[in-house]
This record gives sequence, C-alpha cells and structure tokens, in this order.
Amino acid sequence: MMDAMTETLRRRTRRESPMVRRKDLLDATVACLARLGPRGATGREICRQAGVSHGLIRHYFRNPQNLLFETYEQLCEDMLAHVEAAVEPCLADPWFALDAFFHAAFADDWASPEVIGAWMVFWQQVRTRDDFAAVSHAFNMRQRALLERIALRLPPGVMPLNDAIAILSAVLDGLWIEHYLSDTRTPRQRCIDLCNAAARRLFGA
Repeated sequence: MMDAMTETLRRRTRRESPMVRRKDLLDATVACLARLGPRGATGREICRQAGVSHGLIRHYFRNPQNLLFETYEQLCEDMLAHVEAAVEPCLADPWFALDAFFHAAFADDWASPEVIGAWMVFWQQVRTRDDFAAVSHAFNMRQRALLERIALRLPPGVMPLNDAIAILSAVLDGLWIEHYLSDTRTPRQRCIDLCNAAARRLFGA
C-alpha cells in the first residue's frame, strides 16, 4: 500500500506544478508521521517517499527544518476549509448543517488512519511547543465559531452555549480517536450518528 502511494507521488512530482509538488511533500510527511513518528519523519525520508531530491524541500517550505510545523499549519487550514465548505450551503437548516459538519469531519480524507495518526503526533507537539499551541488554539477557535454559528439557529439548549459547544467538540474529538483505534468497533457512520445524538441532547431537540 505504501509502495503504491510512493510511486503515485513520484509520478505526480515529475510532471506537476510546484503547488502540487508541495502538497505531495505534505502528504508524504503525514504518511511518515503515521508510520514512523516524529523522529522517523526526517526531511530525507519524506523526500524519498515523495520521490524528490532532498534539496528541493527549501523550494517549497519557508523553513525546511520546521517541516512538521508547516505541515500542521496546512493540515489545520485544509480541514477547516473542507468543513466550512460542507456547512455553508446548509446553514438555513441548522440540524442539516450540523450533520454536514460531522460528515465532513469523518470524510475519508480526514478520518483515515494516516491523517488521524499524524494529528495525534501534532497534538503531542502542541503540549511542548508554543508555535504548535498557537496554531491549535486558532484552529479550535475557528471550529467552535463555526459550531456557534450553527447552534445559534437551534432551540435554546440545556446549558450555556459555550459549555454545550465545548462538550460537542470533545465528543467529536473523542469519537475521532475511537474511530482511529478501531474502525470496526466504531465505524464512521456510527461516529456521525453519535455526534448528532449528542447535539440533539445538548441543544434542546
């Protein structure tokens, strides 16, 4: 499986634009983190998997020595853009918008073992590095702001809005990890259904 991914990245890297090549390097970083952890995800190994020369990293990243941080930044931005794009057309019906939010969060591109495995490595960095912590804070604030936009259209909840959103965010994160640990014990649709059930309990359905 990993050899096939590496070969695909190599073919794309030979013929695609710098933007696509940068994404290939980001994807290779995520894959390396999931398999090898932060120590094994070296610039040389990432370039090997992406099929590019190690020296090319400096052409695609602000600081080649900080590749993990730039990958985390981009992953947060891409996931938020993905969820926002799914929710925006549905805001007229807040329950439908919440369901779209949960489906987007558990989509294949964002709830795969590789992505969640990399995310768990990033969470470890958040606890020890100020730059990671700042990106994590901004990501969580934007995610909660989106949930608040939806929740304000719902019936009054059983607790203050901020508390309800904090609990819903925790449910979402917990089920994300549960799905990562065992997608047979807690399949994707089950996670989505549980998120919807928690929302309906919290927001007075």
